[in-house]
Amino acid sequence: MKRLAAALEATRLTRSRIGKEEALAAVLAAVAHDDAEGVALMTAARITAGMTLGPGDARPLGVGWSLLGEVMVDAVGWPQWVCWECARRCGELGEAFALLMKRVPGASARGGVSLLEVAALFDALASTGRRELKKARLDAAFARATPLETKYLAKVFHSSLRVGAQGGVLEGAIARAFQRPLEAVRAAAAIVTDPGVVAVLARDDRLGTARVAIGRPVAFMLATPLETIATELDPALHVVEDKIDGVRAQVHKVGERVSIFARGLERVTDAYPEIVEAFQLVRGSIALDGELVAVTPDLRPRPFLALQTRLRRKEPSAELIAEVPVAFFAYDLLADDSGDHLKLPWRERRARLEAWAETSGPRTSFVLNAVRPMGDLDPEFEAARARGHEGLVLKRVDAIYDAGRRGQAWIKVKKAFATLDVVITAAQEGTGKRAGTLSDYTFGVWRDGELVNVGKAYSGVTDEEIVTLTRRLERLTTEKFGGTRLVRPEIVLEVGFDGIQRSTRHKSGYALRFPRILRIRDDKQPEEADTVATVEALFNSQLETGHREVETAAERKTARRVKAAPPKKQMSLFGDDE
Repeated sequence: MKRLAAALEATRLTRSRIGKEEALAAVLAAVAHDDAEGVALMTAARITAGMTLGPGDARPLGVGWSLLGEVMVDAVGWPQWVCWECARRCGELGEAFALLMKRVPGASARGGVSLLEVAALFDALASTGRRELKKARLDAAFARATPLETKYLAKVFHSSLRVGAQGGVLEGAIARAFQRPLEAVRAAAAIVTDPGVVAVLARDDRLGTARVAIGRPVAFMLATPLETIATELDPALHVVEDKIDGVRAQVHKVGERVSIFARGLERVTDAYPEIVEAFQLVRGSIALDGELVAVTPDLRPRPFLALQTRLRRKEPSAELIAEVPVAFFAYDLLADDSGDHLKLPWRERRARLEAWAETSGPRTSFVLNAVRPMGDLDPEFEAARARGHEGLVLKRVDAIYDAGRRGQAWIKVKKAFATLDVVITAAQEGTGKRAGTLSDYTFGVWRDGELVNVGKAYSGVTDEEIVTLTRRLERLTTEKFGGTRLVRPEIVLEVGFDGIQRSTRHKSGYALRFPRILRIRDDKQPEEADTVATVEALFNSQLETGHREVETAAERKTARRVKAAPPKKQMSLFGDDE
């Protein structure tokens, strides 16, 4: 653990991606050299990714701030108020723990804890629910840990390493450590999604043997927007599905255990007990890709806003479940008792999925997403919207399930619910490749001669446009607060969005859902931008299409009532306006 902690610290201190990969590769290779069973290597890779147990292990460690804080007080010997004040000033408990541990006589000269001991600690914590036993285990480990080990052990308990080693950097480090092709590491990581297992497979030169394990999530296959597709689509090679307006998820059922994984691969099983109950009655094992959707009693999809009340509940009450029932809309088969099906063409996976749904699938809280031959997409799109869905997805019938990739085998067809002309009122500095530019734009519409904010967007503009906008906005800046600038309202944008909801955050009383910049309207003056009245009319029009439910009494009470203007006409998806 001492070598790993030093490598993580070196990774934190460098901004170079290559430097990060090399530091981590060196420690992974060193750990693997002395680790015949692979347990230490697996633990090192997981810790580097901010994990304790593998993604297929549902057991909670049960090490919260309170317990770890008690361990810190006992380990460093300082009064509790000193420890908590240090944590407050550091902004992070792991940093504070390490700083205080440095002042413990002899702590820096300790032998430390081994990675095998750390692996045993994680397992022991997950295997007991008794707080006193957890604390005894933690006390024993931190009594032997060096200050730097203390820092990263404490951090990993709360998944807050913040050394820039997750995702691609760790995959690059594994490839360097064992001289394997990076593409092979990435492909295995998308299927296995456990960095510990990937590291062991890379060490043993078995990356090609990576397979789906039911109960452990797979990286989701992603769809590419239609507007980025350069080649003509062959209707004979594509089918059409409704694009569901819910939350992407996988449902895995193995034995009597049902697991639900969200798009970030985090486990959300306890949040949807009706799905768990439905799948527990299913015979055999299955792993499905699909969407969690709020539904009516007859399983018609409700607007995404209805689902949002469930998203904020780790363990929803019976009343909330009854008020907002959720169903799983399935559209792909990942694996079953006969094996891993990712490499099968879509048409074969679909046939297996339909057969399973007919003979063995759940009879409640479950919908098999319908499939149709590809035809004229404009009427197909309108019909999907009328059914309460977001748009369409076109799928190649001969394509494999390409885990973790966004290719052209799946194509999503969407168009904005509406567009608005808005004025930039503030801009924020970007991060990553957009660092040093003003790339996030807050914008408003008019009400009684005043611009009131209605949203914020950063997508849709090119790198060249961002550079040009940055220069203009710097000249228009009136006030600066850290990385945020208030600007004179002179730049007009046309933004598209998927819907409108009530908001107490914005002065307009509304917020645009998933806004994206369509173009910079240099042909328009700021005073020509849209008004709150237009926003109000668009908000109300959602009721007519079923993409917004009737407002609650609380919403009506707080709503701002303004005279509505007619909504804008929408363009055809694949042709000129009539």
